[in-house]
Amino acid sequence: MLFLAVTLGFFVENQREHYVESKREKQYIKSFYEDLTADEHDLQSNINFLREQMLQADTLQKLMLDIKITQPANRIYMYLRGITRSSASRVYPNDRTIVQLRNAGGMRLIKNKNVSDSMVDYYRTAEIIQFLTEEGLQNRRMLREMYMPLLNAKDFIKVLDTTNVIVNVPENLFLRKTDPDIINACLIEVDRIKTLNLALARRIQGLKEKAARIKEFLKKEYRL
Repeated sequence: MLFLAVTLGFFVENQREHYVESKREKQYIKSFYEDLTADEHDLQSNINFLREQMLQADTLQKLMLDIKITQPANRIYMYLRGITRSSASRVYPNDRTIVQLRNAGGMRLIKNKNVSDSMVDYYRTAEIIQFLTEEGLQNRRMLREMYMPLLNAKDFIKVLDTTNVIVNVPENLFLRKTDPDIINACLIEVDRIKTLNLALARRIQGLKEKAARIKEFLKKEYRL
């Protein structure tokens, strides 16, 4: 009888633990689903930003190819400021759930292997994108250093208003110099930024589509 009571107690406790872990798993999955939903919006914002910069890069290349010191250069000032902005290009997927899982003892709480694999794959892809983003930030820093000799500081300041928005001022702005070697180096860096932006936009679009597929899978598996 004692053996039966111990066995029954062990069974009940085991079932209780299974129930608790199953409930925790569902909570983590719901949290991950919410992270993916937030990511979809943020990733689309990144894509829009990168595409806008590519359009600016195209126009900037055309404007700088044949610029003369006597020609108004308002848009060159604007696009050089715009293409070297970096804050909106950073890709930081929401990692709330994966951090909580790691702190709670790892992916063992996610019993469905397909789900745990998809989570690991999603964040691995995000890490690759973050690596490429850092490379893009370095390109922007290099371009900022290159174009400084071309610009007048007082005019450079004018194209940014008090709300940090780039604007086209009514007066004509001119370059400080049109050194062909400096312009050539700038154009090469602009093209590198544009090319990397294209690759990043495609990868981020792929991550956004992956988020949507995972969400659909989670809805079916966990009836969210």
